[in-house]
Amino acid sequence: MLYQYKAKDEKGNLKTGSIETENEDKVYLSLKKQGLFLLSIKEKGATQKISFNILNRVSLKTLAIFTKELQVMIKAGLPLVTALKTLEEQMENKTLKKIVSKLAQEVEGGTPLSEALGKYPNVFSPFYINTLTSGEKGGSLDSALQSLATQLEKDYDLNSTIRGAMVYPAFILLALFAVIIIILIYVVPSLTNLFTELSGTLPITLRILISSSSFVRSFWWLIIIALVGIYLLLKFWKKTPSGSHFLDNLKIQAPGLGSLIRKIYLTRFCRTTSTLIKAGLPIVDVLETTKSVISNTIYQKEINNVQKKVEGGIPLSSALKQSNFFPPMLYQLITVGENTGNIEQSLDTLADFYEKDVTSATVTLVSLIEPALIIIIGLAVAIVVISVMKPIYGVLNTL
Repeated sequence: MLYQYKAKDEKGNLKTGSIETENEDKVYLSLKKQGLFLLSIKEKGATQKISFNILNRVSLKTLAIFTKELQVMIKAGLPLVTALKTLEEQMENKTLKKIVSKLAQEVEGGTPLSEALGKYPNVFSPFYINTLTSGEKGGSLDSALQSLATQLEKDYDLNSTIRGAMVYPAFILLALFAVIIIILIYVVPSLTNLFTELSGTLPITLRILISSSSFVRSFWWLIIIALVGIYLLLKFWKKTPSGSHFLDNLKIQAPGLGSLIRKIYLTRFCRTTSTLIKAGLPIVDVLETTKSVISNTIYQKEINNVQKKVEGGIPLSSALKQSNFFPPMLYQLITVGENTGNIEQSLDTLADFYEKDVTSATVTLVSLIEPALIIIIGLAVAIVVISVMKPIYGVLNTL
């Protein structure tokens, strides 16, 4: 299999390329022999595998708890190997338990923790690994773990806020879908014979209901296949450059929702950049890692442009000012941070501000969605009732 990779040499220079080998572990070992540190890896030409085993995945919450517990043990003076073995014994997540066991073995054999984490890019992001690398070099592993734990907790809280706000609208839509299916499968067929015996032309809405009911009952299997096929096609298309660019652009340009998503990206940008600067990484490396945290190709391209300008000697605030994707308040506060020599504090302030703004915007959006959904449900029920009752009422009037 052919694997594409991103790595860094001892001087911090970014290296990209491809290696043909049997598995990801051998890619890691090959790069290690060349003196390169693996940042990310993916199989070339392979589509993302669809995994239905979500019980053993390492969630953001699980990773945050692991990081916090490890930080507490290290700060208390426990040796790193002892701390890892202790965490392994109490770990409930099977996937992370196996990983921690292997980490303990490798660290006990003399491998730095950050280097051992590089073998598991699907669990530990470049941001996570680079932060620990800086902590190890500076002799402050506990501080690096503390920064990581704080970042992961903030990310988890933000995700929980957004997901929690979307539960009610999702439930309403699901209930509406279930009601429509029940009506089409059970209610309409029981009245079809009555409808066909009625004199006169049936309303167009009723004819659509009868046809839809017949189609759903006869070709339900075809509908399921079509839905699964559409999902898989969209998933595949999303992995292509054109598909990812179109969908990512749609996210940030969508009326109402686009503004919220842009604020989420700004929150992640500020929080991640601040954490990495605190860890002691050069600003160019910080931006390189931050790109992997922002899961949007449009913003990744903009951050890449900013990175190139910073490499050319332009201050971060000036580089951000030249982009249309970063608001004035962001680069103005970063300018203040650059002038005072405390840029990470400015970024933390911005991250807190945008996080609160996201929470407020999410609540506002949900408050607008809820009445809209109620109106949609009311209209759907009204159309069905009128379609069914109108012909029956017309016949009763003729009696």
